[in-house]
This record gives sequence, structure tokens and C-alpha cells, in this order.
Amino acid sequence: MNVLDTNYWLDDNCARAFWDQRNAVPYQELLRDTSQLLDPKPGERWLDLGCGGGQLTALIWQKSQGRVGKVIAFDCAPANALAVEKLRDHLAPRPEPEQMEFVLGNFSHGLGAFPTASFDGVTSGLALSYAESCDPETGRYTDAAYNRIWEEVHRVLKPGGRFVFSVNVPRPRFWKIFWKSLHIAFRLSKPAKVLLNGVRMQRYGHWLQREAKRGRFHFAPLNAIVERLERADFSILETRLSYAKQAYLLSTVKADKSCLPD
Repeated sequence: MNVLDTNYWLDDNCARAFWDQRNAVPYQELLRDTSQLLDPKPGERWLDLGCGGGQLTALIWQKSQGRVGKVIAFDCAPANALAVEKLRDHLAPRPEPEQMEFVLGNFSHGLGAFPTASFDGVTSGLALSYAESCDPETGRYTDAAYNRIWEEVHRVLKPGGRFVFSVNVPRPRFWKIFWKSLHIAFRLSKPAKVLLNGVRMQRYGHWLQREAKRGRFHFAPLNAIVERLERADFSILETRLSYAKQAYLLSTVKADKSCLPD
């Protein structure tokens, strides 16, 4: 693979840099907004796509007060298994291994690891834009994997299942996230580490924007996202801006056709 085609999302160093994202003021805003839309119920199964450091995985557990049946954290970076394991130790009540599981995988290749209609809810934070696919004949990036992920989420959801997710707006200003959180870094126990990771995230942000211009990643406008969701047979419940206006947050539901009249 050409060095230009390196996928840093598969790199543990990139994963570790983004663990400190949870300290960013805009990210805390996004977590609060996402929390308002998540409604995990006792006994349900949830999937966190592109889980990163596991913040949404933990949020699902906390929102259900530890009564959700199972949360699966799915990500392509092996280092994030450690992040999810560390999170587990700080949750109350502490999840048993069978209640919170990390699964290594790349959703660009689909969700074949999961059976049809196996989840009551799916969530994802700032990840789905990075579903990538390349035409083997032309060598050009396409939106095939990006289009397929909406259909795959629909497939793994049960009828009536909820899909709550965020994605970056077109031409996201990652520097705005950094500057809004700069003063917080000096209040933390390891400010130098947080600042260094902030600089690294800016560098990865430049890479993401460059690759989006090549058609590899997909910072789509809201109407294009809604169109794909409706094409996959989701109903849109709510949309809002969050993350210092750098992300769309959407709440959707898979139609329960068993409840429709004949």
C-alpha cells in the first residue's frame, strides 16, 4: 500500500492520542447531547460502532444504571480494547465480562460478525464518516462502504431498534475543538501529555481533511446523510448540531413493520 493510503485509524498511537478527546469541552457537549437521546432499557443489547476509548459504551451502561443486557464496543484499533477494559473498572456497578465486550473489527468491511436483528440499539460517535472502500480496478476511493454501513446497521437492528450517532459536518474545523479546550489542559493531572495528544489530534485532523478531499472519507451535509438513512428505511426522530457546531447528532429508528396495518 502507498504511504498516502496509510490508515491511521488502525494505528494504536492514533487510538491513544484520541483517548484524551474526552477532556475536550466540545466533546463533553457532544456526550451530554448524545446522552439525552440514548434510552437503553434493561436487558437490551447495544452496539457501539467505532467505539474509540469507549465513552459511548460507558454512557450506555450508565444510562441503564447497569441493567442493560450487553454492550459490544466495536473498533479497528487493538489498543482500544485496553481503554474499554480500564473504563469497566471505573463503572458502578462494574460490568461483568459478558455484559461489556470489546470486538476488534473494521466496519468498512461490513458488520458480518453480527447476526441480523441482534441489537436493540446502535450508537456511534464521530466514526461512520471513515468507512472507506477502494475500487480494485481503478485504484480510486469510492463511497460504497459508506453507503453500505447504513444498510448494515439497519440489518443488525431489531424492528423498532434505535440508531443514535454523530458525524462531523462538511469541512470540520478541528482547530476550533483544540482552542476551546486549551485552558482545560492545565487543570488536568498530566497537562503536557494532554497538550501533546491535542497537537497529535490536530495532525490527524489535517490527514482526515486531506483524505476526504480525495474521496476516501465522507464529511457529508445533513441532507445527504438523511437521504441515505431514509433509503436504508430509517425514520428520523431528531437532528441537532453539537460538538461546537462541528458535528451532526441524529436519533433514528428502524420501522417495526410488524405493527403496520395490512
